[in-house]
Amino acid sequence: MEKAEGEEDEKEAEAIQYGMLEKVGELAQRAATAKARPAVPECLCCQITFDLLKEPVLTPSGQTYEREALEQHIAANGRWDPVTRQPFQAGDLRENTAVKELIRDFLEQNPWAFNA
Repeated sequence: MEKAEGEEDEKEAEAIQYGMLEKVGELAQRAATAKARPAVPECLCCQITFDLLKEPVLTPSGQTYEREALEQHIAANGRWDPVTRQPFQAGDLRENTAVKELIRDFLEQNPWAFNA
């Protein structure tokens, strides 16, 4: 009887070890996948929020920001560029279509970045 119990304990221990090895393998695979992902280029990120741009706008000084973040900055601080401190008028902001297209291309090649 003791021999049967010992064999059962051994089988249970092996099953636990096997399960742990599977989990370690899964974690290693996730880590390898995460390392393989390129970082989001800084030029595609807002300089205020540091998030991927969705609606990039260009200031007269040549800086690109997320529209909503820049509008919040303007409401809180006035009409000046957060990086260069140069003042601008309401009509001076332009949609940055070049950056918008770069973002679209980047997201097509890196769909994981939608959640980044």
